[in-house]
Amino acid sequence: MGGPSIKGGADTITIRQAERSQLTSLARLHEGHALFRRYALETTALADALAQALDAGDGVLTAVRAGERIGFAWWSPRGAFSRSPYLRLLVVAAQAAGTGAGTALMDAVEREAFARAADLFLLVTRDNAGARRFYERRGFEAVGELHDYVAPGVDEVVMRKRRKASAPAVVTAPPG
Repeated sequence: MGGPSIKGGADTITIRQAERSQLTSLARLHEGHALFRRYALETTALADALAQALDAGDGVLTAVRAGERIGFAWWSPRGAFSRSPYLRLLVVAAQAAGTGAGTALMDAVEREAFARAADLFLLVTRDNAGARRFYERRGFEAVGELHDYVAPGVDEVVMRKRRKASAPAVVTAPPG
């Protein structure tokens, strides 16, 4: 992906496929967020998980503004129920909040996910109201909850977005 861009000039955000050499710097982007402390997520472990994700064929996209990586999205093409795309992680650097990086990353993930399947799933911490509103505005709906699943004492909301009905579906006609 050469990268779709949003905004213009110095504020242009470009989405690119992440490269293995960038994974440690991408993993560091989570360090400014209190939310990730609840998961005891360490930078080295996250960088290793991202490397394994690339090896497994998962998508790792990065948001770049003025030559600086300011966010990333990690998604798995068949990570939800071994059938549907699943957004594993969306991180925007704390200092880049509100720049449109999250929107640009989600636009790219959704474009790739809905080219493959009719659904996209994600988990969001139940008490992360800002993230829930962000996903709801994008058309995701809560379809369930998981208690103490990802981390002890953390409740997650399962969210699902369906491809718009107007999007073309691939149908194979029977022979004959």
